[in-house]
Amino acid sequence: MSSNVLLKTEVEKALKKVVDPEIGRSLVDLGMIKKVTVENGVARIEMVLTTPLCPLMNVLPNQVKRAAEEVEGIKKAEVAVVGYGLP
Repeated sequence: MSSNVLLKTEVEKALKKVVDPEIGRSLVDLGMIKKVTVENGVARIEMVLTTPLCPLMNVLPNQVKRAAEEVEGIKKAEVAVVGYGLP
């Protein structure tokens, strides 16, 4: 298995620790993390927020970025909000 695949798995585990405080569940479990890719130590994460006016629109992406960057081997994380609404 490649190091990128292993790092992707570790990033996904780390993101399970990021919880939406209004709902009390992991963003991963809520389906808010849509895509995770890792290449050359850079994690790219696509996520959705609950609504366009989500009061945590600045907080949650930063928490996702920090959680990914705490994974050993990740030099940088980029988080993009790609939509709104829970599945």
